Amino acid sequence: MPQVSRVLRVGLVFLASVGAGWVLAGTASAQAPPTREPADLIVLSGRVSVPRGQAIGEVVVFHGRVQIAGVARKDVVVLDGPIAVSGQVSGSVIALGGDVQLATTAQVAGDVLASGDVTAAEGAQVGGHLRQHVGFTLRGRLDAIGRLLSWFAVSVSTFLLGGLLVWFAPRGLDRAEQALRTAPWASLGWGVLVTIALPLVSIALLASILGMPLGLAVLLGLLLLLSIAYAVAAYLLGRLIVRQPRGRLLAFAAGWAIARVIGLIPIVSGVTWGIGAVVGLGALTVATWRARGGPRRGKHRPGRIPAREPDEIVIEETASGLA
Repeated sequence: MPQVSRVLRVGLVFLASVGAGWVLAGTASAQAPPTREPADLIVLSGRVSVPRGQAIGEVVVFHGRVQIAGVARKDVVVLDGPIAVSGQVSGSVIALGGDVQLATTAQVAGDVLASGDVTAAEGAQVGGHLRQHVGFTLRGRLDAIGRLLSWFAVSVSTFLLGGLLVWFAPRGLDRAEQALRTAPWASLGWGVLVTIALPLVSIALLASILGMPLGLAVLLGLLLLLSIAYAVAAYLLGRLIVRQPRGRLLAFAAGWAIARVIGLIPIVSGVTWGIGAVVGLGALTVATWRARGGPRRGKHRPGRIPAREPDEIVIEETASGLA
């Protein structure tokens, strides 16, 4: 029994020492300040000042003034405004629309670039290049990538729109194709007229309080209408290659592919898009007029059978030749 009590006392002492160690470790870790990287700062409009003795991560200001007297761990970029540095910057200092002023105590590890003037006092240290009056423009590969992304977005949008038209309004596409084939000049004329008239009418409606909602709706829907007309024009172009009775979707895909390849040419792409929208809108206008009925002997309704008079008796021959 004395040995058992001794073992118990030794165990209690061991547990007490371990618990005290945990408590002391927890207290020490709670008192120790957390180590973390300085936070980045993004400001839309305003003034940013980092005083001496303080640190910050990356600084990005769209419009405003930046003064670094402390430490900036990363880059300092201002789109519109000046930058003054009297402390340390571990990255680069870039002023896309302003001046940069470096004090005697300024230390910049990267480059110093500014669209305006760069004033560096004697003793200022710059690890990279120091350039002023720099033109910041999107050139070279970035500009080409932007044009390619725009072309790709328009291509995908027009393809989806044309696919929806083939799925939901196949007979409407056939009517538009027939209208352009039988009345090409009328379709072109109506396309030019409607393209010019719709914006003018919407602007006139915006001038009045009662017509303002309709005018705004027409303006907002004009781009969608022209996009639909462009998709219809792609279908009409495809029908010149893929004749009936072959499928409508194949015809649209052929015309769309030709139009989008032409769209890769920078200047020609806008012209062809406008011409396609005008032609497609004109064909839709003539087809809609014909579907509506139009005048009895309208010139846009070829092959129409004249209406019978009320008292007129028509005798038709049967298959056997009897009247």
